[in-house]
Amino acid sequence: MTTMPAPLREVAHRNQQHVRAYRCSDLILLLENPATPAATKDAVLTHLAPWSEAFQRMISVRAAFETDPELKELALQHRQEELGHNDILADSHPTGRTADWDPVVEAGAAWFVEQFRTLPGLHRVVLAHLVLEAGSLTFSNAGSLAFPGNPYFALHDEADQEHIEMGYRLLAERQEWQHDEVTELLDRAWQIIIMVSDRIAELARRDTSAPA
Repeated sequence: MTTMPAPLREVAHRNQQHVRAYRCSDLILLLENPATPAATKDAVLTHLAPWSEAFQRMISVRAAFETDPELKELALQHRQEELGHNDILADSHPTGRTADWDPVVEAGAAWFVEQFRTLPGLHRVVLAHLVLEAGSLTFSNAGSLAFPGNPYFALHDEADQEHIEMGYRLLAERQEWQHDEVTELLDRAWQIIIMVSDRIAELARRDTSAPA
């Protein structure tokens, strides 16, 4: 990180602050807690499915709306590498149960889709690589503890780290971005990530709580 240009070091530091906050979020703590009932952890996977489906929409919209040739190639590569991960999640947790439509999860997903449709290319890089991939890596680390050997979580560890580093390389190479705009985008995007994650934890607990 010390070899980065100063503005990018500040962005990376800000992003790491958000990652640390996410590690303390309700969903991550639920998965990492050995005392969490297995049924509650299983319910997390059920309620994760709509967000996983939405992630596929996000990366497809990014690829469809990107016009910069270099960033278009990156977006297409990212889409190809992530293709079918929602199906792997479903296959790794074949409960037969589907999550109900939830306004919080859907609103969070819709916000990301809209940003990928309208923002400049390097801002899309920030969202995809610094936020979604960093969030995915943090979640996958917790999921690997909760579900040892689950192929969905094992799949993400190495790939997500590479995608994060890819984002920082792009921002270092192409510096036509403003520090304040990027940090504001990070702040907003991580609020959405934590909002959705907290909601998934809430739904999982609600599903498996003992009747009053």
